[in-house]
Amino acid sequence: MGCYINPKDMTKEAWLYKFAKPVPEPTTITESEVPVCLVDNGPFTAAAVAYDLRELEAFIRPEDRRPKVWFSASRAELYKVSDLKNYE
Repeated sequence: MGCYINPKDMTKEAWLYKFAKPVPEPTTITESEVPVCLVDNGPFTAAAVAYDLRELEAFIRPEDRRPKVWFSASRAELYKVSDLKNYE
């Protein structure tokens, strides 16, 4: 199923624009920051945390034509709104 952000006090979109930085394409996974993909699934959006290369590759496949916006977010902030620690 993967790791997704689910803030309790705002939308995932609002959280991303407040606590992450928009980037034109996925960034490198580092000890302190990871890419997050805001993907439009039609009836709903999801903010997927690309915590490893496999997860990142799942969202950059050329055949996946869903609209996406990429962000770079700090692990420290992501720990507050996701279960990222369970995937590391």
